Amino acid sequence: MGFRDVLDITVQGGKGGDGAMSFLRLKYMPKGGPDGGRGGDGGSVVLCAVDDVAALGRLAAHRRYRAGSGQQGAGRNRSGPGGADLVLEVPVGTLAVDTDSGEQVADLLEVGETALVAQGGEGGRGNASFASAQRRAPRFAEYGTPGQVRKLRLELRTIADVGLVGYPNAGKSSLLAALSNARPAVADYPFTTLSPNLGVLERDMRRLTVADIPGIIEDAHLGRGLGLDFLRHISRTRLLVYVLDIAADAVGTLASLRSELESYDRELTARPGLVALNKIDLASPSETADAERALAAAGMPVVSVSALEGRNLEALAEALFQLVPERPAPVRAPRPERRVQVRPLEVGRAADGGAWVVRGSEIESLVQRFDATNTDAVAYLQRFFRSYGIDRLLERAGARDGDDVRIGEAVFEYFAESRPGDEPAAGEEEPADGPLRRKAGDDDRSAGPESAEGGR
Repeated sequence: MGFRDVLDITVQGGKGGDGAMSFLRLKYMPKGGPDGGRGGDGGSVVLCAVDDVAALGRLAAHRRYRAGSGQQGAGRNRSGPGGADLVLEVPVGTLAVDTDSGEQVADLLEVGETALVAQGGEGGRGNASFASAQRRAPRFAEYGTPGQVRKLRLELRTIADVGLVGYPNAGKSSLLAALSNARPAVADYPFTTLSPNLGVLERDMRRLTVADIPGIIEDAHLGRGLGLDFLRHISRTRLLVYVLDIAADAVGTLASLRSELESYDRELTARPGLVALNKIDLASPSETADAERALAAAGMPVVSVSALEGRNLEALAEALFQLVPERPAPVRAPRPERRVQVRPLEVGRAADGGAWVVRGSEIESLVQRFDATNTDAVAYLQRFFRSYGIDRLLERAGARDGDDVRIGEAVFEYFAESRPGDEPAAGEEEPADGPLRRKAGDDDRSAGPESAEGGR
């Protein structure tokens, strides 16, 4: 397990439990009414922000996460238990984006904040829910719906008060370790820091979080080196500290750093800034004074320090507390308007030229909740077929009696007119005849097994 600041995963809500098809059977009540209960709702997948920048690394072991499924309903109107929610811990500052739609689904800026990212499916209704004065013995129930499936990109944008900006080997890690309680890896070669390190600076009941971000190089805004990692993590800091090596061209380095920031996001260069001129133990007092005067032209305070020898660190800490702006209310990344695409109802031929295919988000969602081989269930659906105008659409398209019609995974037979002997059964509200019938030859099955109180 290592540090991760970007992770692609698939999350899925649990399936809703099927409704029960049951009839009350007691010693002194051999023909009780329908009593099938509702299935339990599926659990949902929830992101929860924690104060741990390494939390994404622990999720990298798996790429698919699924919440618990709801259980089937039972007789005597007993509902099935709901599925357990799945809570995934992510670092505070994590942005979650749906990679298929581009929709931002979460931006967690406070510890303990949660966001539902995959909704669990709904439990199906039991046959007791379909009973009425006209339909006294419904022999069908409703399937539970599948849970929502989403492909997510989790992107950590570190939340810190102060961000240390500098080229590789400028001494940022050493400075962070000297200023705070952090103990980052420190070595004399570029890119020692491959992930953000956080340190805490405390003074007079005040507290600042300081982030040492992976080093930037030229054209970092184009993705070279660790540039994109750097720029993503620096985007939420309130004060930028430009850490410069006095042995290098400090003025030119500062100009290059600010140019990279501006190329990525112009707003970054407008934030309060401070120059930390590091490694003054390698320069003479006159060389340090000359560098300070040259850097002052940039319009930012300059503090010369030596992280190695601990020189002027108290002055730098004092400047940080004075310059950092007050913490504003959390500002979340812009969230695009969510657009739910609903497919309109349409009728066409299957690719093989055989069955007719009825497409439409609403009708497909409805039909998938019932058993298309169950006579009672199909009879119940007739009024929906008519209200959606499926009979008229099929007639205009040229459908003939006996043609197969597919709606989602279900297959029906089309009939344009009522047939002798297709009159509604006594006590039934729905007409037994309708534009779509149960496929001839299919066995009659219920949407769920009858409970122990029932009998087959």
